[in-house]
Amino acid sequence: MSSWRALSLVFLVGAVASVLLAADVSGKWAGKGEQGPEWVFNFKVDGSNVTGTMQGADGKERPINDGKLEGDTLSFSVNSEWQGQAIKLVMKGRVSGEKIELRVDTEDGAWGTDLVLTRSSK
Repeated sequence: MSSWRALSLVFLVGAVASVLLAADVSGKWAGKGEQGPEWVFNFKVDGSNVTGTMQGADGKERPINDGKLEGDTLSFSVNSEWQGQAIKLVMKGRVSGEKIELRVDTEDGAWGTDLVLTRSSK
């Protein structure tokens, strides 16, 4: 087998494995941060694309944007509001079974918190 074919085969096997081993985050997840209210997310996964909603402290559901799930790494953003001002929350985390450890930061880095989410049956 030529080195080109061998390299192509390795790449193909790796690509298939990453899709098959991607974490399953579809459904409702909830958790609390270091302080403040409960955070609630409803994730929908299509391949490596993640959509859904985040329920804000005000009860409003806001859409998830730019969502990606690559292996056990989850990333997305949510356009939200704080004290009447529009803000963008940027989130990145790691999925481990029935738990997501998620870092939440404002896009400008002025604020951030760590969350631990678990699947919700609510």
